[in-house]
Amino acid sequence: MNTNIESALKDKKNTHYQVKASGIGKASIKEVDLTKRIVTGFFNSYNFLDSDNDVLLPGAAKRSIKARGVESEAVAKIKHAVNHDLTMLPGKLMVLREKTIDGITGIYFETKMSDTTLGNDTLINYQEGIYDNHSIGFRYKQIEMMERGTDGYREIIDELINPKEAAEKDVIFAVKEIELFEGSTVAFGANSLTPFLGIKSGNKDATLLALQTRMDKLIKTLKSGMQSDEMMHTFEVQVLQIKQMMSELMNEIQIIKVAPIAIEKSVEKEIVPIKINLRNITESL
Repeated sequence: MNTNIESALKDKKNTHYQVKASGIGKASIKEVDLTKRIVTGFFNSYNFLDSDNDVLLPGAAKRSIKARGVESEAVAKIKHAVNHDLTMLPGKLMVLREKTIDGITGIYFETKMSDTTLGNDTLINYQEGIYDNHSIGFRYKQIEMMERGTDGYREIIDELINPKEAAEKDVIFAVKEIELFEGSTVAFGANSLTPFLGIKSGNKDATLLALQTRMDKLIKTLKSGMQSDEMMHTFEVQVLQIKQMMSELMNEIQIIKVAPIAIEKSVEKEIVPIKINLRNITESL
């Protein structure tokens, strides 16, 4: 196996929290009913080859939806969020299942928007076309590399809704199962959490410090066990999000270091223990 490909597969398996755009843009919205305050659509589509060379296969979210979906008895159910922010929940999921509509198979949802400022704004933004995409927050559970020329590769390519994208791909990653945390309304699609942070060049170091502080507080609260089960689960997911954002940011900082750009020594002293701490808590949850 090519070393770079092997490394990519390992990185995916070690990802704390991955986000993935629907792949179908505006087509991910099926209906916006202002009277009933219900929005329907797809959080993500199956059989779509994305920029990460990933293809989510039908059934990938089935186990998660059964365990923590709308019809489950779980206390902490899968949520509908805005921009993957679990403190921004515009409404309540009424339906969540794998479904096929108009040739699109994916993670289908129906959400009733709350009569709150966030719910009203989200509903209007859908109607005005400001929100025109969806994304999922998840963790890889079962993923397999498929090489060109193999039966598995050909079987997946034959089912793709965008087969032209596979023309120059020697390897694709078949995502057979995910742990689904949430589905999000987004204004743009991205396969990284970093864009949703609104980070500008030059302040990534300060953001790392802020994320570290936030994570320390969450972990302290989790250890106390004083919150409800649902809130504790939300905090656990937020910790996974922060770990992933810190990993992404530290990778970017490492790239910057290669260039002749100096990072403030005072900030660098703070970043080193953050890196060590992140490695130490990676397996803590």
